[in-house]
Formats: sequence, structure tokens, C-alpha cells
Amino acid sequence: MLDSYILKDGTLVSIMDGSEKKADILVESGRITKIAEHIEKPLAEVIDAGDMYISVGWLEAHGHFAKVGEKVCINAEQDLLCQGITYALDLGTLGPDDYAAFREKLLYKTNLKYKSYLYIGRKGAGGRDMDFEGPQDIVPEHVKQVARQYRHEFLGLKARIDDKFCFDPDYVMKQLRRLGDELDMPIAVHAPRSRIGVDNLLPYLKKGDVLCHTLAGNSDVMKVLDEEGRIRQSVIDARERGVIFDLSHGTNAYSYEIAEAAWRAGFFVDTISSDLHGGNINGPVFNLGVVLTKMRGLTGKPWSWLLKMAIAEPVRLLHIPDKELEIKEGIPAELTVFRIDKGEFAYLDSKKEERVFKEKLTACYTCTGPYVYRCR
Repeated sequence: MLDSYILKDGTLVSIMDGSEKKADILVESGRITKIAEHIEKPLAEVIDAGDMYISVGWLEAHGHFAKVGEKVCINAEQDLLCQGITYALDLGTLGPDDYAAFREKLLYKTNLKYKSYLYIGRKGAGGRDMDFEGPQDIVPEHVKQVARQYRHEFLGLKARIDDKFCFDPDYVMKQLRRLGDELDMPIAVHAPRSRIGVDNLLPYLKKGDVLCHTLAGNSDVMKVLDEEGRIRQSVIDARERGVIFDLSHGTNAYSYEIAEAAWRAGFFVDTISSDLHGGNINGPVFNLGVVLTKMRGLTGKPWSWLLKMAIAEPVRLLHIPDKELEIKEGIPAELTVFRIDKGEFAYLDSKKEERVFKEKLTACYTCTGPYVYRCR
């Protein structure tokens, strides 16, 4: 913890309009107290940000870190705060049976800001005893009890309905929809391998609901494009009513081929996230910076635009109340210092197809209040 520090000679990037300016940032007692071309302050720690960029702290809109100590989950400090992330969403790792126990292992014990989705299956979406082996694994009254008790900690409810995990996707979707309506909470659904098909799934989703793993390409009936390469009418209709299409790269849920075809057809995801967890942190995901690197290579869009899709759009669409989107004096320090490296960087997608990219986004420091983390 530092009483005061200066980020020196960095380039401040606005993710909202893409503007840039060289400046120093002074942080005192965890708050940004001055932004100026040149700042000197005796006894303040100086962090050299020359040749680096500074943005608002990065947000991870889909990860799994709440089941502290289990292999499925990453470590909030080592794997998020030390990779540029200041705010993260846990997308349904915990179910009603274990939410209360695990929240105490994370709450108040990390500098990471976060919100959760509650999984409607009793054991959550992590570990050996998980998901839906039968109708008995969804206990609606227990879901409602936990959701109401910790309502201020949740953004919504979550279920996985693809064939690897789910005994009956229609049954589970009806339960998820009913619970979302009764609790007045948005829902998120994982379905990249589901036999239900996107045309049958999307009618369940309303404004503010999230379809995860949009560009997976694992199932023909779950692709956003039809056989002629056109955007499906069900996708167009869902987007018009406010359904959110999230990237959520994941272990098996991002295809260069599918993403490229969708981009050519005029479709791009509404939000960019990594779905980082214990099974993909060593590849093919690694971290949010790598996911953004892949999207930069695919689209050629400016880095600031991609960061906006990863940070500002989730904040806007998911109604996250406590995440700043611009760097300004007087607010708590929540900043990511990063490099844009030039060279040749090879990364695999989930189908093990390799692409080589000319630029790479690399987080260097994460600042959250009086704490500064050197990124790995």
C-alpha cells in the first residue's frame, strides 16, 4: 500500500472517445488528486509509465474466481489484479447451496471489485458435483431465498444448457426464465453446444439478458449465421429487443473462422470478455489482453474501441453502478497501465487454429486505490 504515487510520463487514453494525451497522474490516499503535464511531489513513489498507456481499470465481464481454492477458479489477486483487471464479474460459479460459504472467502479479502451471477443449479458451475443431473438439482425456493438475501451482490442468474452439462435444455430454460421474472433479475445462459438451437433459445431472452459464447461455432444450430452466411432473423430480433451477445472466449467457445464470418456479415458482439478460469488460463485464453489482441487482429478496430467494448459496454448494458469510465481528478484510483507491443504473436483459437498478429496488448501495472500491482 502506498500513501502517494505518481504515474509518470504515460499516455492517457479515453476509452469513450479514443482521445490521448501525455500526462502525469498523482494518487494520494487512494484517490486521483492531480492530472497534469508534469507533477513533482516529495516522498511520492514514482512509477515510470513512459512508452506506456493509461486507461480506466479494465473490466472482466465473464470469469470464474468465486470458488476460492478450487481448480476451476482463478485467483483474484494473481490472475486478475496482476493482469490489469480492477473489476470482474463472476458468471455463475456459485449455486445456492454454496454461495454463502464461498462468498466469505472472497468478500472483504480482495482489492478486486466484483459482482456475481447466481447459478440456479444447487452446486454451481464448478467442481465435480455441478450442473443438472436431474430436476432435483434446481430448487426454485432456495434460489429465490439466496438471491433475495444477497441481492446487492448479484447482477443476475445463470444456467448452462448445452448437452455436455444439461439433462433437458427446455426444462432448464423455463426454470431460468421463471426465476428471472419472479426475482426481476436478468439471466445469462451458456449454450454453445446445445441441441436447443439459437432460434429456439433466443425467444426466452429479454432486454438485459446475456447470451454467452456467441462466436463458438460448436453447433450448427447455435451459430448466429444461417447456412447462407446471413445473420439469423432470431438474432436480429433479439438484438432489437436488447439481448446482449457476449464473446466469452473460454476454452472451447471462440472460433476465428466463425468470428470472421460474422464480422463480414455485419455482426459483432456487444461485449468482449474472456471467460477466464482454471482450465484455460494457460491457453488458449491466458488473459483479457490476449483476447483483445485476437479481436484487434480480426477487426483492425482501434485499441480504445476494443477496450470500450470490454469495459464501458458491460457497464452500460449490465447496469454496473460503481465503475468509473473516465480518468478524472477526485475519484478513487482505478487504472490500468499497459503497453502495445509490436512484433509477431501467435495465438490459437478454441479449435486450435493458429493466427499471427502484429500487435499485442500487455498490462504492466494495475492501480486500485492505494495499491499498485506489477502485472505478470
